[in-house]
Amino acid sequence: MTIAIATPLAPNWQHVHADWWQDDQGNDIHRVEIDGVALYHCHFAGSPLPWDAVATSLDEAMTVASRARARSARNA
Repeated sequence: MTIAIATPLAPNWQHVHADWWQDDQGNDIHRVEIDGVALYHCHFAGSPLPWDAVATSLDEAMTVASRARARSARNA
């Protein structure tokens, strides 16, 4: 199966591996396919959880991670 990702990456994100992205703060996004449906599991840097959010697109996952980063910056 060939997977084409049409979402352009924001400058602070890098495509690490076929189904793995990481931003400059250490947040990770992993793409998994379950029963033909692609889901994007978000893991926020420093979190003890295996994932902190689930999104249905890479763009949505990047937005979720960016909001988490902004929220943690406000709480610092």
